[in-house]
Amino acid sequence: MIRSQKELSEAKHPVAALTQSERFILRFNQMRDWSAENQRTVIGAGVVLVLIIGGVFYYATQKKKNNELASTYMTRVEQFFVNGDYRHAIDGDKTRHVQGEVIHGLKQIVDDYGSTDVGSHAALLLADSYYYLGKYDSADMAYDKAITSTPEMAAAVDAGHAAVLEAKGNKIEAAKLFESAAKRNKDNPLTPDYTLDAARDYQQTGKKDDAVKLYKEVIQDYENSQFDDYAKRALLQMNVEL
Repeated sequence: MIRSQKELSEAKHPVAALTQSERFILRFNQMRDWSAENQRTVIGAGVVLVLIIGGVFYYATQKKKNNELASTYMTRVEQFFVNGDYRHAIDGDKTRHVQGEVIHGLKQIVDDYGSTDVGSHAALLLADSYYYLGKYDSADMAYDKAITSTPEMAAAVDAGHAAVLEAKGNKIEAAKLFESAAKRNKDNPLTPDYTLDAARDYQQTGKKDDAVKLYKEVIQDYENSQFDDYAKRALLQMNVEL
């Protein structure tokens, strides 16, 4: 707070500043007096502090345990996804057992461990599985369950929603989301794919200027790559000089 000129003029005899030791002693005495007068409050606060610390430790331990469990279940079910068996990837396989447990599907992993890092990746695979089965609304909802804690995850979610919009025929909005995904992190190895997806959708919907701009960005940023080659061929098809 700024003091008034009158207050400043009245402060003719400033008190010498306390040393670090004097401040510590003064603070200690104040705390001792307050504690004596408020013993019950102090005891209660101590109990609350212990409970808070214990709760934080329990939460961290439980989160680690859940992440490990989710990882175990993911290892068992991901082969279904890799093999294109998306129905079993989603639902698991109750007829097969590993270490006495049935194979949990991605849906159950997301339901039970969605707040973990592994659960978040399971949500992406679950959404992709629904997408490949043509269940676009379910895919859209599953993408929303992925935790976008990193630029790469946020980009994957943007691209997933974009793919759903594209499949439903809304290529303008799909292009915008693909472009958003590409801007999340330039160092993401999927960024050129996202950029080309956006450019392609702009091109197919007659937004030539937007498409040309993105194709030229790819040529500039990914020279002498397969992305550069694709962009150049697309521009030639549009009769745009390189």
